[in-house]
Amino acid sequence: HERVIRRELFTRPGDYFSRAAIIRSLRQLQVLNYFNPEKLKPDYAMVDDKTVDLAYEVEEKSSDNINASVGYSGAFGVTGALGFTINNFNIADPLSGGAGQILNFEWQFGSGSRFRTFTLGFTEPWLFDTPTLIGVSLFDTRQIYTYDLQQTGGSLRVGRRFQWPDNYFRGDWILNAQHNDVRDGRGIYREGVSSQVSITQIITRNSIDNPVFPTIGSNVSLSVQVSGGPVLPGNIDFHKWVFNSEWYLPMFHSSRFALYLNSQYGYLGSFYSNSIIPPIDLFFMGGTGLGFISTTPLRGYEDQSIGPRNASNFTTGGNVMTRQTAELRLAVALSPIPIYILGFAEGGNVFESFTKANFFDLKRSYGFGARLQINPIGLIGFDYGYGVDDVEPRDGKPDGWRFHFVFGRGF
Repeated sequence: HERVIRRELFTRPGDYFSRAAIIRSLRQLQVLNYFNPEKLKPDYAMVDDKTVDLAYEVEEKSSDNINASVGYSGAFGVTGALGFTINNFNIADPLSGGAGQILNFEWQFGSGSRFRTFTLGFTEPWLFDTPTLIGVSLFDTRQIYTYDLQQTGGSLRVGRRFQWPDNYFRGDWILNAQHNDVRDGRGIYREGVSSQVSITQIITRNSIDNPVFPTIGSNVSLSVQVSGGPVLPGNIDFHKWVFNSEWYLPMFHSSRFALYLNSQYGYLGSFYSNSIIPPIDLFFMGGTGLGFISTTPLRGYEDQSIGPRNASNFTTGGNVMTRQTAELRLAVALSPIPIYILGFAEGGNVFESFTKANFFDLKRSYGFGARLQINPIGLIGFDYGYGVDDVEPRDGKPDGWRFHFVFGRGF
């Protein structure tokens, strides 16, 4: 719909001519991911000494994803997923679309019901044609690995684009309510049923130029989640902080070369000495994170292999996390199928607590990979990473080369 485009523009009929406003409008249209970025351009001409005609030429492309996948995980055996994401949905006329709303459904499963999750969500990014987001989501998750945990609940999300410090900032607030059932803690986690109500605030500044292959700008966010404590109901009590910083720099004076830098830090603390913290809220690291919950990817190592361990050599998760990544990316093609190759170096670790954290003790890796965006399948790719440190198995040697398959998201 035309209003979905016009509401993103920073140029209005009657305004003074501004090249900066045109460039910002082009960035907003690119971030929508509804249009071919190579065909997106403005066209303006002088009508008289007081008037300029301005037109934006766009070529629409599909941004919806339908996924059906099957894979293998060392933890969950044969895994798979079925789902879809409609990024230009219209709840008033579901068959036509075009209103810029988002509808998504996902079912992931692991071998022998050891892992499964259902998620259904709807998002209206411009409520009443104002830059106010509202979204609802329902979920049900069961995970049987180092513990047996089921979580069922829903969330309400409200967001708004700010004008200060500048209009690249936005805030999002998420109210989440869920029922937790730890049926088997394997001697690691407290068993029993608990209820959890949490509020999460996310402050973000996103100035990247393209959602598929960014070459300039940054995406910096601070997420603070408060569960229970002295104010909220439920018997789950903790506060969780996650800071994420992503920077994109053009290289070699080319729009096809980009340097990607990422720093990520996390901390999970309790309000009381006897606070209950579900294992799913702890930090885990290793592999791609696919098929696992609350896992920070670190290529070159097995899934969830990095972090504190118990006497049975199971990874138990930690309260402190850090990861640093550098990638050099080269876009082989941007249209009709975006394809880029990359070389990476990264390091990260998970620690039991702040007192035991050493941010210079990073499990390091390097390697190369590729990504391609195929609609309606979405993002797919691979990485071949070399784990420099001895993590799994503990034999005094580097973990060596590992192949990682990436599906549905990037790093």
